Amino acid sequence: MWALALVAMAAWVVRFLPFTREGGAFGYPIEYAEGLYYSASALFFQGHWPYRDFVIVHPPGSVLLWWPATVAGSFLGADTGFTVARWLATLCGAFNVFLVGRLSLRIWGPVAGLVSALVYASFPETVLIERGPFLEPLLNLACLSAANAWLVPPRVGREKTWWLVAGALFGLAVSVKLLGGIWLFAALLSRPLSFSWDWRPQATLLLGTAAAVTLIMGPFFLQAPSEFLSQVFFFQALRPADGDLNHMGRLYELFPERRLVGLALALLGLVLVAVRAFRTSEATRTAERFFAVTYILTITAFLSSPSYWNQYNTFAASDSMLAGVGAAAIHQWLRAWSPHQARLVAVLLCVAVLLPTLPSLSGGLRLKAPEQLALAHYIREKVPPDAPLFAFEPAWGLIAGRLPPSIPGAPLVVDSYALMLRSGMSSGQPLAHATETFQTSASQQAMRELLARSHFVVLGWRGERQLSEESRQWFRAHFIQRFPEQGQAGPDLWEQLPH
Repeated sequence: MWALALVAMAAWVVRFLPFTREGGAFGYPIEYAEGLYYSASALFFQGHWPYRDFVIVHPPGSVLLWWPATVAGSFLGADTGFTVARWLATLCGAFNVFLVGRLSLRIWGPVAGLVSALVYASFPETVLIERGPFLEPLLNLACLSAANAWLVPPRVGREKTWWLVAGALFGLAVSVKLLGGIWLFAALLSRPLSFSWDWRPQATLLLGTAAAVTLIMGPFFLQAPSEFLSQVFFFQALRPADGDLNHMGRLYELFPERRLVGLALALLGLVLVAVRAFRTSEATRTAERFFAVTYILTITAFLSSPSYWNQYNTFAASDSMLAGVGAAAIHQWLRAWSPHQARLVAVLLCVAVLLPTLPSLSGGLRLKAPEQLALAHYIREKVPPDAPLFAFEPAWGLIAGRLPPSIPGAPLVVDSYALMLRSGMSSGQPLAHATETFQTSASQQAMRELLARSHFVVLGWRGERQLSEESRQWFRAHFIQRFPEQGQAGPDLWEQLPH
């Protein structure tokens, strides 16, 4: 267990190290999603309800779970709150590493525990995502905590209590992102159900899940029932395609060379689960079925989803568990032949898991964002604090302590991407891709209303992409670029011309 704690501590250091450079948490690139989820949480704690007051197309779990950061931001400024959120995400990632290792250790032994923890800790996409307030760090935390409670309850004789706890945690996962339902489904399938089998575990699990989902989602649903259903469920089911649409490209991102050894062990583990389905103890079979189902369904979901970006891969934590199964099997086979060589091979497996990931990890550590710092400095110096400033990416306002503005007569826009897609979908036109959807007049209407009432706008590449040619021409006729100077890179700040 101490070795797992050391791996988790090392994983934490790798995650927070870029924040120790000049610029702190803002000297490292900020993705669209992390600015979005922090802003949504901060606005909620200021009294603005998601779904009712602004569009957000995921369940509200993350809105609630980032509360320590948003509370800090309400006293110290949005930029400080976002910094706290980024540090909390690194802690969340380190704890996820420990949960992966603990679960694998308890079921398959120390070699499996260490290898599983190292695979998760060094997964390049996971490291990148667990540096900010994305959905995936919270989603993995809820799913892994639920799996620990469901598969290896901490106290013997109190299983029913832990089944209920597991259900509540699965409910929390679903309340963060609907894909969390994959782990719940796997849990229901992992314990065989028949007329001769005890059905109480599944029933207790579902009871805990239903209670958690009702408590978390219920208040938001009651505020705006139709909008809640439309944004959380219908949008995800009907959204136009975006991201990497090529299935071969998705497969390459799901099985990249930078994770060669870890993925090879995971695939070996998947084969072993199928081969020895009836040869191991019931407890082990339950765990192996659980992670085999989660892995297969997760990969299937990624390949069939209308939209895909490689940051989604962070949710494939089950492959770390299967890698532990494969490593434990190799160690067991060699131990029967030569105990001394088996120990050496166990060490080599741990090292081999890390080696292919090192170039990607070192590249991630070197990432910098001087253009963010320059924009933040300019906004603080030149933009009056009371002047409405809208940024197509919320992070571009957060770096200067600005949340998305609430302007009378204009929509409150937190997720410009989802708002415009959803508005375009309402036009009724058959639109296959997000780029086509952005070109519709329905997609542009709400955004034009907001831009017309904003004194300053950070346009950037996202604004250029999401505005139609007509809207871009209108924008340049009514705004003048103030930052950066001609020829310099970075998000561009525009000021509205006097009427």
